[in-house]
Amino acid sequence: MPSISDIIKNKTARDQARTEQLQTDREMISAMRDGALNLITSSPEHFQEYLDLQADNIRCSVGNVALSMSQLQGATRIGTTDYWHTLGRYVRDDAINAGAKVFVPPRNKQYRGYFMGNYYDVSQTTGKPLPQQMPLTDKDPRMGTALAALMDQSPVTVAESKDIDAPARYDPDRLTIFINPDHSATAVFTALAAEIALARAHDRGYNQGFTRETYALDAQSVGYMVCRRFGVECPPPELAAHVAGFYEGYPASSRGEALESVRDTSRKIGDGVEQTISPRQQERGGNRHFRGR
Repeated sequence: MPSISDIIKNKTARDQARTEQLQTDREMISAMRDGALNLITSSPEHFQEYLDLQADNIRCSVGNVALSMSQLQGATRIGTTDYWHTLGRYVRDDAINAGAKVFVPPRNKQYRGYFMGNYYDVSQTTGKPLPQQMPLTDKDPRMGTALAALMDQSPVTVAESKDIDAPARYDPDRLTIFINPDHSATAVFTALAAEIALARAHDRGYNQGFTRETYALDAQSVGYMVCRRFGVECPPPELAAHVAGFYEGYPASSRGEALESVRDTSRKIGDGVEQTISPRQQERGGNRHFRGR
């Protein structure tokens, strides 16, 4: 007759070993994420790679994008198996054990915290073609609507001025974004996205530590990601070459929080534009990304 005491002891030992292994795995993934964040904010090349991947996966957290960069070389579109299923795509059998280890929210909303999960790149999946969005250009009839929607994302007054030497410029003293109508719609869209980010950072003057120089890289990054989301031609942030100087002395956690703030601003501005130019598509896409991404 088997010993019930031995069975209980064996189960306890297995449970303890599993708990210890899970803790070890969490610490390993956390360390990998911190290393990736340090690299992204220290290298212009990796910072640009991060911006591209984050812009194309704007609903993914900064930490998970960083983890995907370090584990999935050349990744472009990433998500969980659930996310890919909502798009009619499935992770290939030969890739199921080759995903990026990330942190994902529990399916049951009653649970708190994050569990360990996997992200897969689109190259690891098969199924329906991904929907393609037409880029916004000066000749696109949607550009006027998109530009108006972008102006609506400004937390301050938007006014016309031909005296400025740029397509758009935020004036923190007058709490106004001035736009030069002599420039093309594309040029205004590109500049305005970054200037709106500056205005939001200034928080109508409540952020007393605001200077244009301090928030320049963040604003350029926001503008770049918003433009990339809609296929608007936009040069990479010119200050990316000096990214190490902006983050020097900060721990990985603070670097992640700063990048998360930039991502959140970019997402909110982009969502506002997309809800206007394609509201039903935005609603469906938002639901898909939120559930399984």
